[in-house]
Amino acid sequence: MRLLQQEVPVILNRFLVKELTQEDLTFYEYDCRPNPPPELGEEQRAIARVCNRLDVIAARLGSRIITQERVSPSQLKTPEWELEERGLRVLTCANAQERSALESFERKRIGLRLKSQYKKTEVEWIGGGLLWWVTAQKGVELSGEGWEIHRGRMIDVAVEPDGKLYLEVDIHYRFYTPWTLHEWLESYPDVPIEIVRNTYFDANGKRLTWKYLGILSNQSPREIRLPEQNISLAEYHLQKYNALVEEVESSWVVEVASKERRYPHLSRRLSPALTLEMLASLEDNRSPGGKVSAAVIECIRKSLKERFEESEETARTIIKEVYKLSPEEIKPLKTQGYILPKPKLLGSGRRPVENPARVRYRGCAKVGETKFACLNLYDDKREYPSEVLNCLLEVAQKSGAEIEVDFYATQQDLPKGDLARKRFWQTWAEQGIKTVLVVMPWSPNERKQRIRMEALEAGIATQFMIPGADPYKALNVVLGLLCKAAWQPVLLEPLDDPVGPELIIGFDVGTNRRLYYGASAFAVLADGQSLGWELPAVQRGETFSGDAIYQTVSKLVNRFYDKLSRYPSKVLLMRDGLVQGGEFSRTIEELEKEKIAVDIVGIRKSGTGRMGIEEGKGKYKDAKIGTVVFDYSRKSFTLITSQPIRKGGNSLGSARPLRAIHEHGKTPLEVLALQTYHLSQLHPASGFQACRLPWVLHFADKSGKEFQRLGDNIFSILQNIDRQKLIAV
Repeated sequence: MRLLQQEVPVILNRFLVKELTQEDLTFYEYDCRPNPPPELGEEQRAIARVCNRLDVIAARLGSRIITQERVSPSQLKTPEWELEERGLRVLTCANAQERSALESFERKRIGLRLKSQYKKTEVEWIGGGLLWWVTAQKGVELSGEGWEIHRGRMIDVAVEPDGKLYLEVDIHYRFYTPWTLHEWLESYPDVPIEIVRNTYFDANGKRLTWKYLGILSNQSPREIRLPEQNISLAEYHLQKYNALVEEVESSWVVEVASKERRYPHLSRRLSPALTLEMLASLEDNRSPGGKVSAAVIECIRKSLKERFEESEETARTIIKEVYKLSPEEIKPLKTQGYILPKPKLLGSGRRPVENPARVRYRGCAKVGETKFACLNLYDDKREYPSEVLNCLLEVAQKSGAEIEVDFYATQQDLPKGDLARKRFWQTWAEQGIKTVLVVMPWSPNERKQRIRMEALEAGIATQFMIPGADPYKALNVVLGLLCKAAWQPVLLEPLDDPVGPELIIGFDVGTNRRLYYGASAFAVLADGQSLGWELPAVQRGETFSGDAIYQTVSKLVNRFYDKLSRYPSKVLLMRDGLVQGGEFSRTIEELEKEKIAVDIVGIRKSGTGRMGIEEGKGKYKDAKIGTVVFDYSRKSFTLITSQPIRKGGNSLGSARPLRAIHEHGKTPLEVLALQTYHLSQLHPASGFQACRLPWVLHFADKSGKEFQRLGDNIFSILQNIDRQKLIAV
């Protein structure tokens, strides 16, 4: 297979600022000794904190600090650090570490100058870039009863090995509520709230964020005692944070959590962190019968043309006001891209299928469990929804499988007592039923979660559906049901390349704010065949444990050995987000002892900008799915794995690419890009819509969220579940 078959000119939302001169590259360099000395592994963060507290713009370069203005004598030695000047140093853009330090320095320069020159805006540093917000009413794009959408711009910089400095700019949105938690609970009592934050600042000038657990008590805040403080909850807020008597005494007492602790709090001293899911459940009062989500999605899904126009204007402002330059024209960067070959999906008998929906007529690639039951909590009929049953029987028949479906229960059969309900699920498990379709009207998450956990404890996976299935919805319900029953609807035709990986493992990091799940993982073979998921390491710490990663990888490698009677020649490890130093060190060391080659790729979903194709002067459309741009100097590539939704012949919004960083290994970037693309199109649980992430990461992310919901009892709940059952689809 020739990997790069089709070249295509691609437009990126990058804008040339200038070519860096020797003066731009000349810095004062300082040795830095934080006090107290940082713990092992915390050295870089400690130096970065010192950079942020100096009176000049400073960036970290390895274990040192660089500035373009001398640090004042009063800041060379403080109780928190000691700096020693080493003289002037000219950086080189060809060096990756020095280039990274330059980019960090330029981000700070831009952020600080924007803050000083534009008093009515707000600058916020986030991850590797910064957000420049339009404040006050001018920055509100859309609003409703208790919610607003604020517009901003995501800004990043890139320094290329040839010394050119670029800006990367994109529109960014944030959901915001001016309401307190109390007002939300009064107006929208059925809208689920996950995260809340204080309405006031702590001693460090921060608004603390919490996981919201619900209303704790109907007692007044003056009746709730805080034993550690020896005062009431009301006195705590009145004395320590100067709260108003009225807001304290009119509050409900709610419960919030942070890491390992739970705390009582006040409903009028908190504000919800608004999400699209919350907005999607609100009725839009200005459009009776409509959903807020439709208006919100229309607002934030800007076309590529709109995004490029706004990005160009923002780049012009920064180049003119921050860098004091007046270039003749500012245009998005045109570069060389490629369109990768499409993946081939395979159904029953490894025959090609256009998408997973076609297995209804061609059959599934792999058959799993053959007993299914239906728990009908909707209308007490002992039957499946007809569309779902017909689809399930047809898929089974085309797959050459005989299935048993005549197991039913209704609301009347589901006991109320805990022990009786355990017996109910165990009775089904003893009949060999391991997968159940649950039909129920929209219900609070707590009810669904109780059923889900009760079933899992008996070794049973559940597929939920709301009544009223058309053929499309019925097909997706059936695909989800089959995946949870260890079927595999489709496989992938493996890459025709001798250096491709034989085993691909995706990792996700998650937390329920008390426990940290360090290595939720899912693995497939080169042909997309599932090797199953693996339980995460649960720890009361905030690090992604290298030992936990190795334990997970070793289990999956041994599962490969059990299947093929040998070790894989090469393993590809895909990490959601930034790969941190040392995370995979032990895994690499142990696998290489067994002559197993290792590649590690970090996949970033956000902050990646946009990719387009120019149709005419100033006219752009989204790049085709499978379009990739390589950045060999950074060992990375940017890849389009999805397309905007089309409505009435027009695209809604624009596609957001993935950015992948090759952190370790010798596999060519082209092979890694093709593997990433093909895995993103493998979504066995959805008939028509592929996932933006590679399937191993998509499912690892889904599993991580599911594990978080299970909480402290995760191991006892999942001990009877077959790892081939994709319980989180």
